Amino acid sequence: MAATLTKIINDKPAVSDDLKNELTVKCPRCEQTYRLGYSDNEWNKVKDWLRLAETAIRTDHAGRHEAGTIGIDWRGIRRR
Repeated sequence: MAATLTKIINDKPAVSDDLKNELTVKCPRCEQTYRLGYSDNEWNKVKDWLRLAETAIRTDHAGRHEAGTIGIDWRGIRRR
């Protein structure tokens, strides 16, 4: 898996992974935060992974962020 989006509970990810690189992403509608972990070979796609993560978090907000991880899939980003 190239990137993961994991809920942060008590300052720790709910599920651990072996991805060294990480960014913190916050739900725009509440205070829930997530860890976006990505592999070394994904460094050039971080901006796109962030966009996918933000969309996934907004969608997951309707489910009250019950899941420990949110699935994000790379399907390619359409450029304008």
